[in-house]
Amino acid sequence: MKNWKRIVAALLLVVGIVLIVMSVVNMPKRNSETGTAIIEKLRVRSLLSAVGDGVVESYVDIAKKNATEEVKAAGGSLSDLRKAIKEAEEKVRSEFTGDTTDYTGKDMTGVYASLAEYDASLASYADEKALAEKKYYDAHLAEAEALAEQKREEAIAKGEDVPAEETVFVDMSGFTPTEKMLSLRATADEKYKLLGAELMKVEPQLTENALETLQKTVDSVLYQEQRDFASLYDAYASYAGTDVLDDQRQAFIIRYADDFITFGVGFIILAFAIYFYDAIVKALGVPRFIIGLFFILLCLSALVLDLNLSALLSNTVVRMGMNSVMVLAMVPGIQCGISLNLGLPIGLVAGLLGGLMAIEYEIPGIAGFLFALASGMIIAAIAGYLYAMLLNRLKGSEMSVTTYVGFSVVSLMSIAWLMLPFKSLKLRWPLGTGLRNTIGLDKSNFWRILDRFLAFKIGDFMVPTGLLLFMAFACLMVWLFSRSKTGVAMQAVGNNRRFAQATGINVNKMRTIGTVLSTVLGAVGILVYSQSYGFMQLYTAPRQMGFVAASAILIGGASTSRTKISHVIIGTFLFQGVLTLGMPVANELVPGSTISETMRILISNGIILYALTKSGGDTRG
Repeated sequence: MKNWKRIVAALLLVVGIVLIVMSVVNMPKRNSETGTAIIEKLRVRSLLSAVGDGVVESYVDIAKKNATEEVKAAGGSLSDLRKAIKEAEEKVRSEFTGDTTDYTGKDMTGVYASLAEYDASLASYADEKALAEKKYYDAHLAEAEALAEQKREEAIAKGEDVPAEETVFVDMSGFTPTEKMLSLRATADEKYKLLGAELMKVEPQLTENALETLQKTVDSVLYQEQRDFASLYDAYASYAGTDVLDDQRQAFIIRYADDFITFGVGFIILAFAIYFYDAIVKALGVPRFIIGLFFILLCLSALVLDLNLSALLSNTVVRMGMNSVMVLAMVPGIQCGISLNLGLPIGLVAGLLGGLMAIEYEIPGIAGFLFALASGMIIAAIAGYLYAMLLNRLKGSEMSVTTYVGFSVVSLMSIAWLMLPFKSLKLRWPLGTGLRNTIGLDKSNFWRILDRFLAFKIGDFMVPTGLLLFMAFACLMVWLFSRSKTGVAMQAVGNNRRFAQATGINVNKMRTIGTVLSTVLGAVGILVYSQSYGFMQLYTAPRQMGFVAASAILIGGASTSRTKISHVIIGTFLFQGVLTLGMPVANELVPGSTISETMRILISNGIILYALTKSGGDTRG
């Protein structure tokens, strides 16, 4: 078996190295004479295809126009006009049926030169137009923002739902071309005439009238906003094919050199994964090994599919920060012996109540967030204590009890949300009674108060400094507590409660401390999640969040009896990374599918099931 692993790993390693070397050799050719020649040939073929496809339609339009003028001059009726237009179109199409031009042996030097000049003039005009439009947009942005803010305030006053982040639209209808734009457009038109003269030498069917009607079509085919080799190659090849190229295989390798590098790296990673499989599985466990490989596969797939991997990884980091405290809430529960705290919705509801009170009392910014944290933690501590008393009476059945309690609390609060006496129009429905399903946060309360704190960008990668600092602070506090005398005693109870009781440790007290701490962290976690998400979701929304948190910590390497802080960080990153990258990759591979949601459900519930089978159903003491 080991020999087979070595052989497969060696083959994959060789293939990976060959792909990388081949790509490194060919990628620089994109900016060389070879790459330029490839693009020029594809561009000319696209131009000729556009002319060939459009010339018939051009003649049809001209014939229709002439027929219309003739009928009107003769004083014909509407039926005469329709008949003349139909006959003119049929006549033109019959003349050009099966008529194609053979360019073999024709001198295309003039077309190549004129086309290069026209393409450059189009690019200059497009760049100037984009610059002028941006200046106009910037000049009118403040006015548009003021109008949007006014509409927002009016909507809030009426109690209507408003988004956390208002999209500002600048009315561009008043934009007029600048003198430089007009000059560049005129230059491009002159270049087009020169190009047309060269085209008429090789395309006998063309006339000046036809060329004039074809200009917009030619412009749309030739000019591409993205001017790099890959974008131009894809655009022209999709329009006219690649059979015009002398060496299609070399052109293919040059175009996809970056993707071959990605595949090469993937093969090398897979080779090492196979060769060191036993050691990696022993260190990480099967679930984390599979999820880790799957995450790497998604990253490589995103590169191959030309998705913005930096932006996706940035989103993964944000989602890790916003979910990490809820996952951290599982740590005290596991350490104190109640296993996975699937009753986490108790703490989530407490945190939501704290957030609602901050909005009700109109406490803005960081003060509102701190007030929400303080009030939510107090409510969670009380609810957690009552919850702990219940669990202490039902030792050995915690998993089923916590699940039942969590679902019951969510159902009970679905009624309570309709009856609680909040008065703020931001919270209540405009008509009737009860709170909204989704409470939008904005700059008047604690919308993204952590995400925006000291945030900065590295290219497309946004670093939510405040969110990550808060995550690190929460993890540090739990780690310090676990190292304290009380924390060590609590973990002793979780490891073996009968032995802990024999050594004089108050088992019920330690379980109560762990349960209360887990519930309080749940309250903090939902507020961190909500401020980043931009909304607070009530009613049934908290029901599944306990399962998501349990899945994440188990992916990180925790079990139902032992865990540590590293499991929280690793597990949250992998779980959220798979979900964040999985959706766009799945949408590219299978457009319109629900495969990403199916994957989330399979991963979430599958990991919990795996953990329960590994625990063997033991009650630990």
